Amino acid sequence: MLIGATFAGVMSTIGYIALAILALMFMVVIHELGHYLAGKLFKFKILEFSIGFGPTLPFLKFRNKKNGELFAIRPIPLGGYCQFEDEDAGSDSPTAFNNQAPWKRIIVLFSGALFNFISGLIIITLFFTFYGQLLPSIGVVYPDSANYSILQEGDTILSVNGTQMNILMQGDESRLFAKTGDEADIVVMRDGSRVSLKLTKADYVVGDYDENGVFVPRLDENGKEITNYGFGFGSIIKPQKLGFFQALGRSFSFMFFLAYRILAILGQLVTGQLGLENAGGPITTISVMSEASRGGLAMLSYVVCLISANLAVMNLLPLPALDGSRIVFCLIEWIFKKPVNKKIEAAIHATGLILLFGFAIFADVFRYFIAK
Repeated sequence: MLIGATFAGVMSTIGYIALAILALMFMVVIHELGHYLAGKLFKFKILEFSIGFGPTLPFLKFRNKKNGELFAIRPIPLGGYCQFEDEDAGSDSPTAFNNQAPWKRIIVLFSGALFNFISGLIIITLFFTFYGQLLPSIGVVYPDSANYSILQEGDTILSVNGTQMNILMQGDESRLFAKTGDEADIVVMRDGSRVSLKLTKADYVVGDYDENGVFVPRLDENGKEITNYGFGFGSIIKPQKLGFFQALGRSFSFMFFLAYRILAILGQLVTGQLGLENAGGPITTISVMSEASRGGLAMLSYVVCLISANLAVMNLLPLPALDGSRIVFCLIEWIFKKPVNKKIEAAIHATGLILLFGFAIFADVFRYFIAK
């Protein structure tokens, strides 16, 4: 019986990991599809569209006989690529990547991140519609608060002083209210309708409600009622379902909020404000997605959206081997009317790719073995 239970648990874990890998590869496909479709639009010669790395497998590849394009699924599920003709070398072919106008190459390179961003918008819109956006809901309003007759238990806060409320981690709602002065204009969802309210800060007595709904003030060591200065309410984070068009509108703000938070976290890692144990490579990504899949399709889709935004932002960074760096080289050629030596550029990208893979592996090793 114990062996059967253990085997079932192992198979269940393998299933969640497999689902996480499939979700990750879905995001890779979306990214490379952006490059592919933009390349086809501008008539770039495309040699291969592959998902994964490693040798091609005979039963997982197909070659288009009309244009010679190879489509393949490779055995190492850690990425993918869309290979253009002579992308890193010189060529006399008019369809070669480097013989196209710089602005066309920039669009093709940018399209991968753009498709990740668009797919994230679609996923998060559906998430907000069918599951709900994670937002602070009023759990308690203190009786002597200046806002006692204004707020109601169950009000869901949508915005504060015109800024959309977005929650990525605990404390985001407090940071937004901390930026207000003694008054705040907020919009809440109440009984399915949007309601605008004006809140005022004032002194209020802190306390708890007993099982009969009677408010009991908290006392300090001298038996005196404890008071705070603020808006006088407590909130809990829970999902709030939105109408489709409202969800679509809020998804844009949420995705830009994610991009900002990703850049802020990268800045904290670079400056040492966050430890390296907070970074991670492909194993960390798959682990996070595997845990999310245990929470059901809703949580997995939410994490897929987060990682889609992460892929979009990371790929646009001007780091060697990433799309952002290639865009920089195209901009240099466009501005100065002369390209950087292609052999030098190829060497820079190759070195960058090795360093990026090395850092990703080190980040996983550090997170799971050294930091512990």
